[in-house]
Amino acid sequence: MTSADPGEPGGHPADPAVAKMLRWYPRAWRERYGKEFLAMVEDSLDGRRPTWRLRVSVAWAGLRERGHQTRLTSQKALLRSLTRGWLTFQVAGYLIAVLPSEFKASPPPARQWQATAALGVLTAIAAFTGVALLAGSVAAAPAFVRYLQAGGWPKVRRRIAWAAGATVAAGGALAGLVLASLSESFSQLNGSPTYLAGVLATSLALVVALWLWTSVITTAAKRLDLAPRVRKAEKILGMVATFAVSVVISVNVIWYSAIQSSVFQLLLGLTALAATALAAATKIRLAARSGRRLRSASGRGR
Repeated sequence: MTSADPGEPGGHPADPAVAKMLRWYPRAWRERYGKEFLAMVEDSLDGRRPTWRLRVSVAWAGLRERGHQTRLTSQKALLRSLTRGWLTFQVAGYLIAVLPSEFKASPPPARQWQATAALGVLTAIAAFTGVALLAGSVAAAPAFVRYLQAGGWPKVRRRIAWAAGATVAAGGALAGLVLASLSESFSQLNGSPTYLAGVLATSLALVVALWLWTSVITTAAKRLDLAPRVRKAEKILGMVATFAVSVVISVNVIWYSAIQSSVFQLLLGLTALAATALAAATKIRLAARSGRRLRSASGRGR
């Protein structure tokens, strides 16, 4: 069974001259609004031929819609690369692994305020992210319990077991770095090949743990029966938590620039922070809009 041709509103063939104007719009728009568009134009013409002004107006509107769709596609592709790429996991894992040695460093007196401010921001982001994840977990808990009661545990237990094991391994490796850093200075740690190997191994373990937990959450979320308003909230909270990782990376660079007295690293961190804020605002707005559409499609919600 094939869908009706957009050029046949109401089951009757459209005027070829009018149907031809529809080609200015992108395919997705034509498939969704084509019938209504042709019916509206034919009703307004009332049997007359399209004027050149109408043709120009439709062409301009169609080109604008194509441009809008292209911008949305580009933004989504860029945001996916920023939020779902391995680069974010790798950088986040490395920055966590080097924290024990960085806490041993003392910034110059002139940069003390910068280091203090960066550490304050890191602490605030960590607390905010924890609250956001806790809120999301509480909101999804009833649906997750229903999923387990319906026999969903066998479908996720292996993923959870792997993620838990990777977390234990990463936590043990990070604890080892903390213990190793207690008796060494910042310069000694940076000059030790053994400590550097430990940092790289811990970074890899953290990356694997982060990726596995992301896989668990993604798999479970697809199978949960969430109310529209809860699903909307989960999307926004997910975006907030994801971009919090990018903000932590940027602020960490700013903090490290204070220790190294590096203007270049400071500018790099500030630029990355501004880019992350812009991308986050766009992504969260798209998530909120998607959530509103989902709720509208489901009626008043549950």
